[in-house]
Amino acid sequence: MQVKRRIVDIMANIDNQNLDNLLLTEDEERELTEQISMERIKNRAMNHIQEEETIVLKNRKVKKYKASIVIAAAMIMILSTTAFASQYMDSLKQFFGPSASIAEDERSPIQGKDTVSGVSMIVEEGVYVGNSGYLVVSFTKEDGKPFPVGASIPGLELKAEHDVSYMVAQQLVDDNKKLVGVFEMDAMNDLEGLKARITADRITAADATQAVDGPWDVQFTISAGKERELNLNQAIHEGEEALSLSTIHVSSIGVAIEGKRTDGKLDKLPEYTPEVKVTAVDGSVTRLHASSTSTTESGFQWLYNLDSKNNLVFLGDLDIKSISIDGNVTELK
Repeated sequence: MQVKRRIVDIMANIDNQNLDNLLLTEDEERELTEQISMERIKNRAMNHIQEEETIVLKNRKVKKYKASIVIAAAMIMILSTTAFASQYMDSLKQFFGPSASIAEDERSPIQGKDTVSGVSMIVEEGVYVGNSGYLVVSFTKEDGKPFPVGASIPGLELKAEHDVSYMVAQQLVDDNKKLVGVFEMDAMNDLEGLKARITADRITAADATQAVDGPWDVQFTISAGKERELNLNQAIHEGEEALSLSTIHVSSIGVAIEGKRTDGKLDKLPEYTPEVKVTAVDGSVTRLHASSTSTTESGFQWLYNLDSKNNLVFLGDLDIKSISIDGNVTELK
């Protein structure tokens, strides 16, 4: 039986955090964002998630998540009723927080729009690494009025011409005047040129009563932004697993490593994840932890985008010199 799990479903029973002292001046708004404790948010999420999960995603593709990525998703959802000053942040920063640094040349603008019942759905942009990525969609009222507290979209869906698995999370921002959804995607093939559409059925209030009638539908073609891609020729033997790594992708949202099994167990995802370190030009070293292992057409992909405390890591502000995989260094510069 196919199981449909979304971030919003996983975290349905977690209480929302409300931020105090939301003020209006620029200095005070910046100070407010500095007061947000992601460690506190993570600790609340960890009370609800204690073990690894295997999630069967859309289109029958299996993606194995560590507890760490579910915790990271939890951190996002706990902020679901938090208001940020949108004039100082883009949608990704509103959603993930001020640490979400994305290099401009890695953004893939879409700006597809559909307006129904006085509400505009805009598929804003995407950012990708390897066969993974984020798609950002937002909903706003044409008259500028806020949505009801706790508003959400029960049927926010991504459909594509090829096999794409995803989870989607939503949150209200900008004093409830903007409802943002972020799709976390994994595809069997390269995302470049993929024809897709995002649909939404209706917007409901916290009590599940209908607030705005849809539907909305935006079709678009993905044009992946710039990322660094390098060929690998690295073999890994760990326990009974034998793996061959072929490609490494680097972008602002993490490091994706592609490979295949050479032990004959092609129908299984590897349990092992290597140690990955990012070294910057200034000599600083960041160790990344794997958030997921997913299926690709030729084998598997590891996605590294977490730190040791299970916080999401964004690399947009880091001038990366090299990537180390179990001590084997690949130079980017």
